[in-house]
Amino acid sequence: MPAILQLHLAVLLFGTAGLMGKLVDLPAMQLVLGRTLIGALALALFVGLFSKSQRQGWWPANLRPQLRLSLLISGVVLAVHWWSFFLAIQLAGVGVALVGFSAFPVFVTLLEALTEGRRVALFDSVTTALVVFGLWLVAPTIDWQDMAFQGLVWGVISGALFAVLALQNKALVQVFGGVRLGLWQQGLAAIFCFLVVDITSVQLDSDEVVYVLILGALLTALPHVLFITCLKQVRAHTAAIVASLEPVYGIAFAWLLLAEQPALATLLGALIILSSVALSQWQHSLKRLS
Repeated sequence: MPAILQLHLAVLLFGTAGLMGKLVDLPAMQLVLGRTLIGALALALFVGLFSKSQRQGWWPANLRPQLRLSLLISGVVLAVHWWSFFLAIQLAGVGVALVGFSAFPVFVTLLEALTEGRRVALFDSVTTALVVFGLWLVAPTIDWQDMAFQGLVWGVISGALFAVLALQNKALVQVFGGVRLGLWQQGLAAIFCFLVVDITSVQLDSDEVVYVLILGALLTALPHVLFITCLKQVRAHTAAIVASLEPVYGIAFAWLLLAEQPALATLLGALIILSSVALSQWQHSLKRLS
């Protein structure tokens, strides 16, 4: 399969994962437990059978204590990120939640400036303002009693946590590699979920068991492997642009499969946010070329 099609398939599968928040009648953290546990087991199977990284061992030699702590924190961040993501979907629906999450590149820009001790560029400030405007259009009312507004806020929080995870992964992926990093992060996230979830309260019917298996293996582990492997042939800038289509795929599938027709304001807000993200990626690409 051509790398660019592989990339789109990975993003499409990631975007479809949000539908499980509606199809499976479980609290959000229990759903994350199923996703991370199945995802970690599937990635462990892949590493054991197919990945060249097994020659390097399951765990990097002489790993610095700082990176061990960063890996542990990243597992918790991943769990809370997915928890807030599914909670947003359960509160406000797939469309609104994904629009909130799609603001994550703005948080990446702001966090990079903060950690590097520099001011945010004027262009980034403008695109951030456009993203805030897009979110304001999506918000039905600025009232915490409104479930749709709660869902939008949790979607934004999910995006912010994903930005934190993305910055952590810059250092971790150099040591672990993409697939092994995904394995350890999802395994640690599953352990965290075990600590906070009352296992005895988990109840699943046969259909929901199938949905959780699909979520963990087909919509988490498989796209993770596809995304990592395609980066060997696709530029990072192209991957970032395609990844920003995840909300588009998610909203489209929710419309087709769950009859969740997004409101005009949601579509307009999503268009403004995604356009801002695309402009920001384009501008940063020009900077790197100059």
